[in-house]
Amino acid sequence: MKILYGKDRFIGIKVPAVMVMFVLAAVLCRAATVEPQLAPKPDVLAKLAQLGDNASVVLEDTTIITDGLGDFAKGWHNMPKTGPAGRDFTIKMVWMSDRKRAFFCGANHGSPHRFNDAWEYDLAANTWVLLYVPDHNDRGKFSEEEFANMVLTNGWLRTRKGGGPVHVAHTWWGLTYNPISSNVLWYCAWPKHGLFTKVEALGHKREELFQGPPVWSFRPQERKWEPIPTTKLWPRDAFGASLEYIPELQGSLWQYYGASWLLDDVKGTWREMEKSKVGLPIETVVCYDTSRQLLIAQRGPVQDSEARTWHNQLKDGALGGWQVVQSGGEQPNGHDARSLMYYDPRAKMALQYDRTQQRMWSYDPAESKWQLQTPQGPPPPFTEQEIKRAIGYFDEEHNVFVVIGFGRVWCYRYRK
Repeated sequence: MKILYGKDRFIGIKVPAVMVMFVLAAVLCRAATVEPQLAPKPDVLAKLAQLGDNASVVLEDTTIITDGLGDFAKGWHNMPKTGPAGRDFTIKMVWMSDRKRAFFCGANHGSPHRFNDAWEYDLAANTWVLLYVPDHNDRGKFSEEEFANMVLTNGWLRTRKGGGPVHVAHTWWGLTYNPISSNVLWYCAWPKHGLFTKVEALGHKREELFQGPPVWSFRPQERKWEPIPTTKLWPRDAFGASLEYIPELQGSLWQYYGASWLLDDVKGTWREMEKSKVGLPIETVVCYDTSRQLLIAQRGPVQDSEARTWHNQLKDGALGGWQVVQSGGEQPNGHDARSLMYYDPRAKMALQYDRTQQRMWSYDPAESKWQLQTPQGPPPPFTEQEIKRAIGYFDEEHNVFVVIGFGRVWCYRYRK
């Protein structure tokens, strides 16, 4: 910033363009009202306020707002009563810092349904909101009504009704949020034979499909799905890749084995970041340590290998490559279908919840050390069925790790 003077008088202040952009973005962010507006529940706020270090609490009676859902899929789900739940390799939720809520989407492997719905959860209100009513159930065979609702537009197979994706996938760990573009980003990779069948049934050729990475965006405020077409060069099409937004790079890092690519969802471009000699096994969980500019990855035993933890340091806009910092020893059994791992910015720790064992682990990147925690407070209250289908995220607004079951929620705070 520079102060400008004339010969004898003050003229004004010259402000860098980038500063103007950040100020404008902040003003617009404050001005925009998050819809729907949800009133915090006093009992929820009171319980969260009382949480100390290494403490837990259970919230009951989650409110479910499902306007327009009706009896889609003819009763094959209980979402009007419970909200959404884990769907095989779809358990990751992402924090939306501008909305102060967490997002969830993604499909089961095959049954009881394969929806394109989209949800958000507000902890203070203990409320699920259905943002996009499912308008396709991608279970292989489709009825005349479902067939009539499919359309190929600019290389992307969508529903006519709402424009949502028809060929849906698990999220694995490939779900993230860009707070600058306000886009949820989903690397929606799924076997293509079913996609080809649908496209050809509509009278098109498979060559008419977009040939690049199958990334979809969801804009919560607009309640709208949109594909993200990108220009070459592209990463390979891969199931089980992770996607994490990196603020310093202003893009989302796609990670699969030793390959790392950066997605700019605004410009519609990919940039190869590195080809690491050390790669991550498929279905590894990943989070980003914003204080150290460090990617942390963890995976339980794979075949004959021991559980391992990796670091990948970001410095001057470049990645240093994955390095194994712990092999074997005391650490969780990380896996993207049974574990939830997120970064706790207050404690500057990674936290991982093992759904199978209902255990909470903390990880200190400075010491490269995992520690099993024994929370002061109630254990997760979930039934056997809830254990298999719990989902969760880290709530930065209220400084708690959130695990969600069927109408009840377990919250854990590592450090007040």
